[in-house]
Amino acid sequence: MSFKVVHYINQFFAQIGGEEMAHVAPELREGFVGPGMALNTAWKGEAEIVNTIVCGDSYFAEHEKEAKAQVLAWVEEIKPDLFIAGPAFNAGRYGYACATICKEVKEQLGIPVLTGMYEENPGADLKKEILIVATANSAAGMRKAAPTMANLALKLMKGEK
Repeated sequence: MSFKVVHYINQFFAQIGGEEMAHVAPELREGFVGPGMALNTAWKGEAEIVNTIVCGDSYFAEHEKEAKAQVLAWVEEIKPDLFIAGPAFNAGRYGYACATICKEVKEQLGIPVLTGMYEENPGADLKKEILIVATANSAAGMRKAAPTMANLALKLMKGEK
């Protein structure tokens, strides 16, 4: 049996563009996108990203209520075993979005959540409410962050400590 995972990423990691594309509204894609490949590889078939939700950082910040509602609706429909966001490293708006949407999914849907970010990211303020893996300051730390997040995600899905 393979666990189902929904992954949340921003416009940059979805390879849509940088700040000039941060206005992109949430969209649902099948399978993994960008950093999801590293997570899927690390899971070695025990889990897979069935959908990726992409949302621009500015869109989330400026339309938080609508973005949360749309993401929650998709996640509720998909019914994954885990919701994972990021990692956001030290990208402030991205970290805020990752932490905020994880908190909503956990509280509203009761689905285990996990995100990753640098300790000084504003999203890390929610560390007492959601599980956050500490990452490097920049995306250069992806090679270390992805396997750490993947291993912890598997433990969560298996109900391990």
